[in-house]
Order: sequence, then structure tokens, then C-alpha cells
Amino acid sequence: MTRLETDPSPSSRAAAGGRQARIAGWLEADGRVDVAQAAALLGVAPETVRRDLRAMETAGRLHRVHGGAISVVPRPMVTRSAPKSRYIGLGRTVWERLPRQGTLLIGTGPPALGLAEAISAAPPERPGLTVVTNYLDAAVVLSRVPLLAVYNIGGTVSPTSRGQEGDWAITELNRLRTDVSVICPAGISVEDGLSDPRPAGAAVCRAETRIGRRVIALADAAAVGRSAFVTFATIEEIDEVVVAGSVPDRLHRPFSDRGVGLTVVPTVD
Repeated sequence: MTRLETDPSPSSRAAAGGRQARIAGWLEADGRVDVAQAAALLGVAPETVRRDLRAMETAGRLHRVHGGAISVVPRPMVTRSAPKSRYIGLGRTVWERLPRQGTLLIGTGPPALGLAEAISAAPPERPGLTVVTNYLDAAVVLSRVPLLAVYNIGGTVSPTSRGQEGDWAITELNRLRTDVSVICPAGISVEDGLSDPRPAGAAVCRAETRIGRRVIALADAAAVGRSAFVTFATIEEIDEVVVAGSVPDRLHRPFSDRGVGLTVVPTVD
């Protein structure tokens, strides 16, 4: 071992401090740092980034995970286009209707995080509710709720949705049966059903829909009447749709005609 490794010089300590400040900034913005991406952006070797992450974890600034690190503090929201307050009313509305006992699956998407935050704000008063999710941000929020059993599905983490996908996630989901599955489609149409823009995301949503005895779709009002690239469920497979925003009557009426409840919750911008 060289002296540089055991007793870093002031210049090397300053360089490490600069790298760690940038890493902290990425965590603040995105909630996660990928080793390979950070190394490329910083112009250093991946092992250098791993040393920085170890030092930052020791200081309590992050939590290391496979391939990188995540923030130790739940972020208000995962995307800049969907601020936290926008879906908190949606989350409260759904949480009021859910049982406090049994099993609940929460899928991936900003509306699902609104539900997780509503649960955190008004937690169950006694044990008995188990929540399973493939959404990293929801898992972090829910892990801090007393008396709640939380399970994370695992799998490949999508850099787009921050949901866990792939064969690993689907295999785990296929082992389960939940009392309620809450999913977040990108498109909801009476004619075309529920859809997602990515095949990997649609495959996970399909599994989450199939395992739920009761299925609730959460979405932004902009998703109503829209069809994304890959359909994963028919409208008949959904028990209830809850959307944030406002829905014109011409789009609302077809759901009631098909016997599917559509609840519209105003947003707070």
C-alpha cells in the first residue's frame, strides 16, 4: 500500500472532496448515483468512485446499493415534471379506501409515490398490512412507516422510471397473490385498455395486474383516453381508476358505461 493511500495529500483530499460534492449534488437531484456513469462524468476510474461512495456511506451521506448508491433521505418526488404536492391528494383519496390488513402491491410511477407518502403521513395504527413494491422511491418512503411490513421485489432498475423490471422482478411477482394491486399506467382507454410506453414496464404491470384480487389504476388525468405503446391489461381487468386533475365528460362517460369506477381528484399545483 502506498503512502498516498494511507495518508492522502491535501491535493488528493481536495479532489476527493470535489468529487463527493458532485456526487452529493446528483443524489439531491436524482436520488441515485450509478458508479459507471459517475466515473465517466468525473473522468476517474470506477474504483475511485466506489471509494468515494464508501467514504460517504461511512459519513451517513448515502446508502450503497449494487452498482451505485441511493440517497438516505426520501426525495420529495422522482421527476421534475411531477412535484410532490400534485399527487398527495390522489394518494390520500386512495389510502382512505384501502384496507389496513392484508397485502397491498404498489407499482411504479409518481402517483404511486403519492400513495406511499399518504400512507407515511397517516400510518396504520396496528400491524397487519404488508406492502410489496417494485418502486425504489416508494420502498424508501414506506420503510420508515412503523407497523408496516414492506417487501421490495428486486430486479433491474430502470433509469427512466426507477422501477425494478426484467425476469427477476416478474419471477418474484408471479409467486405472489395480493389483496389489492395498485398500478400506474401511462395510458387508460376503454377501447385499448391500460398501456405503458416500454415493453419492460408493461411486462411488470401485466404481472402486477394478474396477481391482484382487486386492481386499482392511478394516473394523471392526461393518461385518460390515451394509448401508450404496449397494452398490458383490458379495462375489464381493472376494478377502479383514480386520476389526478380534471377529465372531460366525454372521456369520463365511457368508463361508467362499462361499469368501471373513475374517480377524479383535483391536483394542487
